[in-house]
Amino acid sequence: MQLRDYQQRILDDLYAWFHRNPEGNPIVSACVGAGKSVMIAELCRRAIADWPDTRIIMVVASRELCQQNLLKLFSVWPEAPAGVLSASLGGRDTQSQILFATIGSIAKRSHEIGHCDLLLVDECHNVNTADTGMYRTLINDLRKYGSTHLRVIGWTGTPFRGNGVWLHQGDAPLFTAIAASVGMPSLLKQGHLAPLVLAQTETRIDTTGVGISNDDYKIGELEARAEEVTDAAIDELVRRGADRRKWLVFCVTIEHAQGVLCALLDRGIVADLITGKTAGGQRAATIDRFKHGELRCLVNVACLTTGFDAPETDLIALLRPTKSPVLYVQIAGRGMRTAPGKDDCLWLDFTSTTADLGAVDTIKGRNKRIRKEGDAEDSKAPTKLCDGCGNEVPAGVLECPDCGYQFPAPKPNVSGVVSRATILASMAAPEPIRISNVTYRRHSKEGSPDSLRVDYWDGYKVAASEWVCIEHHGYARQKAQLWWERRTCYPFPRTVTDALEITGGLRRPSAITIVKNGKFQEIRGYDFTRPAEPEAGAGDGAVLDDEGAGGDAGSGMHILRLLREEQQELLPMEPEAA
Repeated sequence: MQLRDYQQRILDDLYAWFHRNPEGNPIVSACVGAGKSVMIAELCRRAIADWPDTRIIMVVASRELCQQNLLKLFSVWPEAPAGVLSASLGGRDTQSQILFATIGSIAKRSHEIGHCDLLLVDECHNVNTADTGMYRTLINDLRKYGSTHLRVIGWTGTPFRGNGVWLHQGDAPLFTAIAASVGMPSLLKQGHLAPLVLAQTETRIDTTGVGISNDDYKIGELEARAEEVTDAAIDELVRRGADRRKWLVFCVTIEHAQGVLCALLDRGIVADLITGKTAGGQRAATIDRFKHGELRCLVNVACLTTGFDAPETDLIALLRPTKSPVLYVQIAGRGMRTAPGKDDCLWLDFTSTTADLGAVDTIKGRNKRIRKEGDAEDSKAPTKLCDGCGNEVPAGVLECPDCGYQFPAPKPNVSGVVSRATILASMAAPEPIRISNVTYRRHSKEGSPDSLRVDYWDGYKVAASEWVCIEHHGYARQKAQLWWERRTCYPFPRTVTDALEITGGLRRPSAITIVKNGKFQEIRGYDFTRPAEPEAGAGDGAVLDDEGAGGDAGSGMHILRLLREEQQELLPMEPEAA
């Protein structure tokens, strides 16, 4: 089998990592559609070709993944010396050179396995970062029974925990580092993934006030909220999915899923249900009916997120709000595989998940804060970087103390509220907004230089704001100078007071383009091709005082004359290095 270029690169990067690191356990981060099973199969073939005595165990959580990976190995290497240890697949082999196993069947049988050199863990985000659980028990026991030089390779498209922290960080992480990776933007660009198309749903599950447990919503409280909108959501799903062939619906609980299934059947949709309690044989038969077109819709409760491969799926309905980036990415991935006749997958989010977590192709892990020796527990508050000036600020603030940038507060989308969230940032175009007016005011913060606040109005509401850091230094000042040069030919002012005298002469855009990614908003472009048309509201080009009251913009004309006549004295040139 001919590997894709990035698949070959990943294996080369993995080998290079082992050469640089005689100890440790790497992660291969490969998103949905990357072909992990192909790369795993080729790694097995190559490892035994290079070192014939190598013993390999491939461990997964589900029978579907175990079977899928084993079949791919035989397609790449028909003579592979491989066997299966999985009760759900009827395999009890413990002695083959390459052993494919489910974790439930192998966890307590290390004493029967013998020597092992490489342990491959698919969907390795299931491995605890603390030294507990079946995977960690298996690894510790294998080493105890003779596999003293065992190396573990983790494979996943989400190399972080449900709370977002990287798998190789934590109190006692199994993994050392990410050795090789390929992400969604790259595969989308190469055509190896089908894009998700976001539809703005009219129905939303309101999560306001729902409790949080283990970094996600409390299921019991969430169920009641979800059931409130079942009929409205299914009506909208049936209407919007009219031209889609295969639907996947993700629900909160079994009871919620049963209600969704009944609503679909009542509307003439041929559908069925799979949950964690569905018997293995029935589950396989139901999935087979879906893959072969006998079912149009498959309703499930958190059991079709990994190990489920139905590339023809062209609609995903999210009726299960989540704060987990892992679950979010896994659900989205079910619709991104390519198939003949499939152009894209419709993403119907009846929750605030897309708005809260952001574009799925930008999701990544976050660093776990490491306390320095001697630090008290939680003595240092977590921080974030300001989008306005790039400075580090406390994570909880909604307004940057340095430049005044306002961080949007998280607000769940409820029924009747249209979301501007983006499901794929790499495929999204900036959103244009027509501007009727631009106003300016001074922004002051104790202990920080003043900045110029600019508000862009769409009728009677502010569509977007930005802060021009005229009196700051470094990167923030450089951005302010570029901003100023696009709007006037007069020199850059030294103070906000000087700038406010001139704002009546600044060019104003007729439209701006913004990108909303989860909670954050960024102005990406300005349209200066035609003048803005003022409407009722704040005065045209108005200068506002700190309380927002209108001021006189005309006084700027005498400053313009001064700048023409005395610009060298008033605003001396700064060295280029500044």
